[in-house]
Amino acid sequence: MTTTIDPPRAAAPGLPAPTRHAALAPVMVGLGAALVSAIAIGVPSMWGDEAASVMSARRPWDSLWAMSANVDAVHVVYYAMLHVWVDVFGASSFSVRLPSALAIGATAAGVFTLCRFFVGGRIALLASIVPLLVPRIVFMSGEARSAALSAALVTWLTVLLVHLVRTRGTRAGWWVLYAGLLAISVHVFLYTALIAAAHLLTLVVMRAPREIWWRWAVASVAAGIACLPFAMLATSQHGQIAFLARRDVMDPDMLFVKQWFGSLPIALFCWAAIVFAIAWAVRSWRRRPQREDEAGTRLLVWISVLWLLVPMAALLLANIVAGPLYTGRYLSFSAPAAGILIALALAQLRPRRAAIVAGALALVLAVPFAISQRTENAKFGSDWAQVSEYVGAHSRPGDGVVFDDGVRPSRKPRLALHLYPEGFRDTADLGLVRSYDTTDGLWDTVKPLAELPGVLDDHQRVWVVARSQDGTSEDERTLQQAGYRLTDTRWLARDVILLYTKGTP
Repeated sequence: MTTTIDPPRAAAPGLPAPTRHAALAPVMVGLGAALVSAIAIGVPSMWGDEAASVMSARRPWDSLWAMSANVDAVHVVYYAMLHVWVDVFGASSFSVRLPSALAIGATAAGVFTLCRFFVGGRIALLASIVPLLVPRIVFMSGEARSAALSAALVTWLTVLLVHLVRTRGTRAGWWVLYAGLLAISVHVFLYTALIAAAHLLTLVVMRAPREIWWRWAVASVAAGIACLPFAMLATSQHGQIAFLARRDVMDPDMLFVKQWFGSLPIALFCWAAIVFAIAWAVRSWRRRPQREDEAGTRLLVWISVLWLLVPMAALLLANIVAGPLYTGRYLSFSAPAAGILIALALAQLRPRRAAIVAGALALVLAVPFAISQRTENAKFGSDWAQVSEYVGAHSRPGDGVVFDDGVRPSRKPRLALHLYPEGFRDTADLGLVRSYDTTDGLWDTVKPLAELPGVLDDHQRVWVVARSQDGTSEDERTLQQAGYRLTDTRWLARDVILLYTKGTP
C-alpha cells in the first residue's frame, strides 16, 4: 500500500515559498511551547527518579564517573549535562526541571517544522499544540529526567531524515549530522536507538531513492559503531532493571493507557482519533485525492504511525526475547507522534462542527489532567518538599533525624534531605554512615540506630520520617527503648513525620 505514495519534494502543497517570517515560525512555536510547559513546574515535590538525577548531577565529577562505571551508565550523559546546568543555575525543583520544559519547546518546534513539509501552516500549528496536551508529554515537561530531551532529539532527527529524503540530499555533511544526532540521542537515552527501525520504514513509505538508502545505512551503522562502547557498558548493568521481571508491565492498561495517555477516558479519545487518522489515510489512498494537500497529509500520517508504533513493537519483542526491558516511560520519545496523529484526525474530521466538538472534548479531558500535574503531590504522591518544610519550621538546633529505610531506594524518605536540604539545616543525620557522593552507588550508606552505639547521646529530640503505610519502624523501637516518647505526629500525602522527645520537651 505505502509504496504507491508519491511524496512531495519541494514546498508542501499549497504553501508559499519560504520567507523570513516563515523561518521564524518554528522559533515562535518553540518559545510559546516552552513557556507553557514551564508554568508551575517547580510546584510538585520531586520524586525518586528525579532524586537520582539531582543527586548524580551534584556529585563531584570523579564521583559521577565512578558511579556510572557501576550503575546508571544509561543516564550518565544526561547527568553530566544536568551537572553543568546545576553548577550555573542551582538545584531548585524549578531549575532542574526547566531543561525539560525547554526540550518540549524544541519538540514543538520540530513537530511544526515536520508538519510544514506536508500540510499548511494552520494544521502544522495545530499539530504542534496538541502534543502539549498529551499526558505523557505534560508529565515529562516538568520532570528532571532525560525523557523530554530524548523526545526533542528524536523529533529533530526525524525532521532531518524527512528533509533529506524530500530534497534527495546527498551532501556528506548532512548525513554526518544525522549520524551524530542519532548517536547523541542514544547516549542521552539508550532506547532511542529504536527510532532507527521506524526511520528504515519511513524510507519505504517515502519511496526514497537508492542513493538515500545507502547514505542512511552508512550513517546509521556509523552511529551504531560510535554507540557500541556505551551500549556495552549499559548492557553490563542490566540487573539494574531486573525488578521489571516482577511486574506485569505488558498488560493492556500499561500498553494502551498509562504508556502515553494517563487515564482511560483520555486514552479512549486519543486512540479513537489515531484510528480515525489511519482509516482516513487508507481511504484517501484508495481514491483519487480531492484536495491539493491530501497526499502530503496522508504521508504525514504514515510517518507518524511508524514513529509511534514501530519502537513499541520492537521493544515489546525484545522484552519477550531478552527481557525484562519494557516499561511505559521508556517510549516517551514516541509521544509527539501521538499528538500529530490526533491533530491530523481533528483537521480531517467533517463536518467542521464535529471537529469543533471533538476539539472541545479533547480540552475537557486533557486540561484537568495537565493542571493536576502542577499540584504539590502530582509526582506519584511525593511529598518530600512538604516534609522538608515541616521539619524546617519546627526543628531546633541539635535535633536528630532518621528516615524509614524499609522501602525500595527510590521511595526512601531520606531523599527529602538531598532534594530539599533547607529544612534539615538544624538537624543531624543520625543514621548516615557514608554519603552517596563518596560511593560508587546512587544512594547513601546507612545503618539502623541500634547498630550505631552512642549516636543518640547528644540529642534530646529526634525526628523520624517514615512511610505512611508503616507507623512503626525499627528506629522507632530503638528510640522507645532508649526512653524517647512520641510527642508530635504530622501526616502528609505519603509520609508521616514523628517527633520523639527524651525527658522534658
